[in-house]
Amino acid sequence: MATKKSKRSASSKKSSKPASAKQTKAQEAKLKAEAVDAEEPEVVEEVVEVLEVEEPVKESKKKNNQSISDKLAALNPAALIAELIGTFILTAAFIQLISGQALGLLIIALVLAAITFVFMGISGAHFNPAITLAQWINRKINGVKALAYIIAQVLGAVLAFFILTGITTAGFDFEATVKQAVLDNGGTQEMFDEAGGYDKWVEQYYGDTEQLASYLGVGTEAPELYQYNILVEGKEWVALIAEILGSFVLGLGAAYAYSKRKDCKLTAGLVMGISFTTGLIIAGTTTIINPAIAATMGVFSWGSVNVVLWPILVYVIGSVLGATIGFAIYNLLTKNEAENTAAIEA
Repeated sequence: MATKKSKRSASSKKSSKPASAKQTKAQEAKLKAEAVDAEEPEVVEEVVEVLEVEEPVKESKKKNNQSISDKLAALNPAALIAELIGTFILTAAFIQLISGQALGLLIIALVLAAITFVFMGISGAHFNPAITLAQWINRKINGVKALAYIIAQVLGAVLAFFILTGITTAGFDFEATVKQAVLDNGGTQEMFDEAGGYDKWVEQYYGDTEQLASYLGVGTEAPELYQYNILVEGKEWVALIAEILGSFVLGLGAAYAYSKRKDCKLTAGLVMGISFTTGLIIAGTTTIINPAIAATMGVFSWGSVNVVLWPILVYVIGSVLGATIGFAIYNLLTKNEAENTAAIEA
């Protein structure tokens, strides 16, 4: 019995050995396959989406395609305030100094140079509806901005006129003015002292100050601000040509100033001021070359249709036309500036 059991056990052992070997080989094959799979990189199909990139649209085209509401929203309030203040200062200086001949013109030039230097980086320093319209005609600014600038400029000029008028009226001393007129016409302080004082002298010789003022030609009210004479009938075309000529000189200088403002604001300001006064000198005493200032100088009379049309033609259309031509010619001459410079230096 023992022998049978041993045989059976031996046979079972024999049968178990090959089974375990097969199993081992299968496991080894499986492990090798897994190892190979682990070593091989996983191929991932990457889908790259190709996007069509549109060509950049030019800034000018974008601006032209803007709606009116977009253009209004793009307005810079600081620029409008700068135009108002700058035109206010220029108008006040013009009214007070234009009658001072050469010295007055020099100071006006310096005033314009100063405010151009101060406000150039904020609004571009137009201070003149003729300059603004010339910029619009030459497609440098849009119509909404041009209109907003002109409103600010006219408002600044009108405010200057009324504020100066108020200051002149409030500061007018009638008796002091009459007394000064007496002194200017040969009177002396000793003469007043001998009579017991100025008031007694007036009472003794003229009765009252009003009669003395009438004798001297002194008005009882504050003098008006300096005003230009109305255009001479039959000579309006002369004033028109002069206004176009003066504005043309200003347009040339302004075009240069705006092209060089990034390089040196001081130079741009000086060119603006000098070109403005040069235009006034060349064109003569009847020129203003600024429609906003013209509105404060008494040149617009509403008496009749003919009287109204000529001032508008001279001081508005004439100045705009001259400035526009100045801008256009400067831009044309500097279109190939690099080539011109190379030719000069050759």
